[in-house]
Amino acid sequence: MDLELLLQLSLNMSFVALAAYLMGRNRYIIQCATQPYRLKHWLILSVAFSILSAIGTYTGIPVHDALANTRMVGVIMSGFMGGPLVGLATGAASAIHRYSIGGFTAEICALASLLVGLMAGLVRRKVGFARLDWKTGAAVALAGEFIQKSLVMLLAQPYEKALAMEKAIALPTTIVSVVGTIIFIVILKNIREEQSLYGAKAAEQALDIATQALPYARQGLNEDSAGMIAGIIHDITNMDAVAVTDREKIIAFIGAGADHHTAGQAIAGQATREALQNGQVVVHKNEGIRECPQLSCPLRSSVIAPLMAHGKAIGTIKLFRSHEDGISPFDIRIASGVAHLLSVQLELAEMDQQVLMREKAELKALQAQINPHFLFNTLSIIMSFCRTDPDTARQLLSHLSTLLKRSFQQRQDVVTLGDELEGIHAYLEIAKRRFGSRLRVQIHAAEEVKQVLVPVLSVQPLVENAVQHGLFPKTDACELEILAFYEKEQVIIRVCDNGIGMQEETLQKLKDFRSDGIGLKNVNGRLVSLFGEEAGLQVQSQEGQGTQVELRIPWKGTVQHAV
Repeated sequence: MDLELLLQLSLNMSFVALAAYLMGRNRYIIQCATQPYRLKHWLILSVAFSILSAIGTYTGIPVHDALANTRMVGVIMSGFMGGPLVGLATGAASAIHRYSIGGFTAEICALASLLVGLMAGLVRRKVGFARLDWKTGAAVALAGEFIQKSLVMLLAQPYEKALAMEKAIALPTTIVSVVGTIIFIVILKNIREEQSLYGAKAAEQALDIATQALPYARQGLNEDSAGMIAGIIHDITNMDAVAVTDREKIIAFIGAGADHHTAGQAIAGQATREALQNGQVVVHKNEGIRECPQLSCPLRSSVIAPLMAHGKAIGTIKLFRSHEDGISPFDIRIASGVAHLLSVQLELAEMDQQVLMREKAELKALQAQINPHFLFNTLSIIMSFCRTDPDTARQLLSHLSTLLKRSFQQRQDVVTLGDELEGIHAYLEIAKRRFGSRLRVQIHAAEEVKQVLVPVLSVQPLVENAVQHGLFPKTDACELEILAFYEKEQVIIRVCDNGIGMQEETLQKLKDFRSDGIGLKNVNGRLVSLFGEEAGLQVQSQEGQGTQVELRIPWKGTVQHAV
């Protein structure tokens, strides 16, 4: 074996290692390798490996009117990286180039390049790019050299010249092709594993930040929450500075440069506006255009990630370094990952706020919805008693005043059950006058249960529904019972009537809260919002026999059962 030839070919192999390193570091090349059947990806891979193969041929060493070279490594790796189509295209380009150089083995080496490129591509298709290892690479390289050398021995003329050439270069070129292919695959594998670990570390850190920042992100994007989020990011990432902005101004800044980057300051940098406008991560270096107009600012580079809600950028997270090239791929991943996770929480916070606003609007509507007919009928009843029974008229006016005051005054979200029952008592005293002697009402609630907090206007709508829709249409005796008692760590408030009941279809709509009106749906929503999924309403009804509605609230206090 010609050791000098082996040494020269081994030196050429260093270019193969450099190419493997550069390709492995290039995200776009790896993306092309994972999706090689797209036209643009096929073209890029074919050109890249054709150049690599051509360089392997150019750096070849003349031996017996032929070339000992590393061309085959580029052809094999084209098939491994891009599959059969890229392998065939690179093999064809390599074949044309090798043929143009000449030599008595030019045609045969050109044919071998085509066959080996196609073979490597078929192996990649069968094994898969992610599962290619150095053993597979070595086997394919060995097979490729065997194919080329067999063709040379079978087809090259004169035979004696071909034999002499192969005696000189067969072993060195085979060793170099096998070792070169192994080096290429090992470098790619190591880079991909390193990038996977790199990405996993970035994801872990981003998740750690998001976990700590979650309670503040759910408060929405304001100065208090942004300040806490910026502090958490700064502490965990050790960035030189961290800023959080909305669409117009800085709302939090921590780190170097805090003396002139202050909350409330308008966004000055073009890169930040670009991130807000495009909704994409932007990396900025203070080259030509400065993000900060302050010449003494120590911050020289930044990565800006948009905070998105409903497809629109509502703010940004900015991570700063004090060096021109200080932003690393790791920093970019951190910024992107944190922004994505926080965006989800901010969007949920916005949805929570919208739900809260809607519930408050519904509650206000519920508070204000005194039925005009009820009001007019009550006033008519009071007028009729003014002459015949002034005491009764005064009592009814007092009850009506209580109802009006409860409807119009500003209230807290929760009241005691006792306070809720006072309003119900006023309503029922008026209702009794409309029913005459037909309505009989029973209210049973222990004093301890009356101290339980319930959502304001949560029981009264149940009573009003029972009177208006269950009992009023009934012509004979009407009974309404209100019970409040403690059972299995729950306070149960039950409203029962012996009214007309409802059909199964209507009952199902009511249970699914698909019926018209906001009363029961609003009550159930506020119960679940305040006390969790264990709270809520339960409705039972039978047509012609009456309706029962239960309001359940989890409560672990100690109370006596009502009798």
